[in-house]
Amino acid sequence: MTRQQSPLGMASEIEGVSLPEPVRRYVQRAIPAGPGAAQSVRVTQTGEMILKPGARPRPFTAFEDLATRHVSFTWTARFAMLGPLGLRVTDRYDGRDGTLEVRALGIPLQRRHGPNLAQGEICRYLAEIAWVPHAILTNRQLEWRQLDERTVEVATHSAEKRVAVQVIFNEAGEITQTVAERPRAEAGNELTTWVGVYGTGLPRSW
Repeated sequence: MTRQQSPLGMASEIEGVSLPEPVRRYVQRAIPAGPGAAQSVRVTQTGEMILKPGARPRPFTAFEDLATRHVSFTWTARFAMLGPLGLRVTDRYDGRDGTLEVRALGIPLQRRHGPNLAQGEICRYLAEIAWVPHAILTNRQLEWRQLDERTVEVATHSAEKRVAVQVIFNEAGEITQTVAERPRAEAGNELTTWVGVYGTGLPRSW
């Protein structure tokens, strides 16, 4: 395949890529000029997460591999429990189905999949687009629509369902927030407003 140089100073496999202006400015900031886009991005994480309502936060370490040319990711995390014991959690979307699996000592404790979970996993990929800026240019499955001066919608399709996330920028052109209606298993898969916040120095409650 012949690569064509995009107006943003890097190789893009999408001919005539058209992006809303806030997204175009963000790409110019986030991706330095170079020979081409990465095929995948790995993010490493350390933090705390509340695994169920009313429970205390559990520390975890994780890594996440996100594809740039199609909607797909795998998140693998280890949650400390008691001494050397821990939970291994795998959260993924493979382009067709979403899967959430929990194991302890290699023994499966929980495994979920299905269309509602897949919709939630797609929301996750779209909301994490700030970590995968190359996907903005090379992922043909993404659709972009500007809603107002600082808000853009990014969407894709799963089977016959359209899944969308709003991406909000600040005055400096940085992504600061994402908002979506995401199925919530604890609420019987009822669509629930789901907000992500990007920034430095955020309080622990985020």
